[in-house]
Amino acid sequence: MFCTNCGASNQNGANLCVNCGESLADNWIEDRLSRLRGLDGVPFYSKFGFLRPLVDFSFRRSVPVKMMKFLYILSILCAGLMALALILIGFDTSLWIGRFALLLGAPVLFLLTVIFSRVVLEMILVVFRMTDHAAEREGLKVREEAEPTESIQWNV
Repeated sequence: MFCTNCGASNQNGANLCVNCGESLADNWIEDRLSRLRGLDGVPFYSKFGFLRPLVDFSFRRSVPVKMMKFLYILSILCAGLMALALILIGFDTSLWIGRFALLLGAPVLFLLTVIFSRVVLEMILVVFRMTDHAAEREGLKVREEAEPTESIQWNV
């Protein structure tokens, strides 16, 4: 019998996993599988947490770090494709230009593109964190400026 949580091999009829301690009871496994099957009716974007801010038209949530990681991976892939295109165009033009693009042009282009995208994404993340921090501070100022109820003189 294998654990559905960690995949460890357990003795048949065991109640708990020897690796992670999860319950191996049949009703628990069936309950977990039924919850996973219940995701079939959920909209596509809600299955992936980092896509939710894309459809949040109220702009109340800031961009999560997962979204930035996703964008960074996309920028690395695009940088690789641009470097590959430079190499192919270079070899299509001439053998010497292709060698130059392969040995110097493509690696420099890839490196500069990745560095630039990382810096831009970090700056965007800092701006979002600053706005979140400023919003929290404004909320604290409002609470701090409110007069405590003990000092109010009630005319009863």
